[in-house]
Amino acid sequence: MTTEDGARIHYRDTGGDGPAVVLMHGFFKDSEMWAAQERSLAPDYRLITIDARGHGLTEDSDAPFDNWRLAWDAWAVVDHLGLDRVVAGGLLQGGWIGMRMALLQPSRVRGLILIGTRADAYDAAESVGFEMIIMNQWILGDGPLEPIATPIAVQMIGGTREDRRYWLDKWNASDRRRLQQAGRCLIDRESIVDLVKDITAPALLMHGVQDQIHSRRQTEELAGQLGGPTRVETIDGLGAAHAVTYTHPEVTDPIILDWLASLPA
Repeated sequence: MTTEDGARIHYRDTGGDGPAVVLMHGFFKDSEMWAAQERSLAPDYRLITIDARGHGLTEDSDAPFDNWRLAWDAWAVVDHLGLDRVVAGGLLQGGWIGMRMALLQPSRVRGLILIGTRADAYDAAESVGFEMIIMNQWILGDGPLEPIATPIAVQMIGGTREDRRYWLDKWNASDRRRLQQAGRCLIDRESIVDLVKDITAPALLMHGVQDQIHSRRQTEELAGQLGGPTRVETIDGLGAAHAVTYTHPEVTDPIILDWLASLPA
């Protein structure tokens, strides 16, 4: 699907006539992180997963973009597929995009799935840390990626060594400088705390008990900031860190299915 500014947005679609769910990946990942959900949600639900600019198979001009642009990209995919209302959301960055989708077109969002995400901007210390590690060492660095990426994978994925090895191999084979605009979008993200009170759609918020990136407190803060009914779930288990839907689908997916079934038509 091609946007009005020429970006070619790659997406995966399980198809079918079930209610549509649009999920977006976290930073450094792509739509393949939702493979388990493609199996568990179908055929009752139609799952659409999108590669954000700078990630996966999406092609863009390398011009600067922000999370509002990514939200419009997601709506462009939804419109391309001829869908009216959807459940939206995703992991970290995917949650930021989902909340902006709801702010841009509130009547079209049936609900939000928000995993390890927040509405506020990074504070000064977080911004400096991400600038040094993600921008200067990972994206713009010239040294080997593996020593940088391995500890980050523990935090951003969690799970087992096998879970992390899959993404480490993808990262090592990729063009790391392709992420430059995505990195700026990540680090320079603005706060929408004063806006999310206008989101009245029901929201499911999930958080891995061992998540070192996103705390239970931040999840509860976001639940209190949203304007609609919320359900907060902490995912337990060995390695249940940040990307819990990828590492622990046997725990997360029954919760997602139960919540989806509770939504008004």
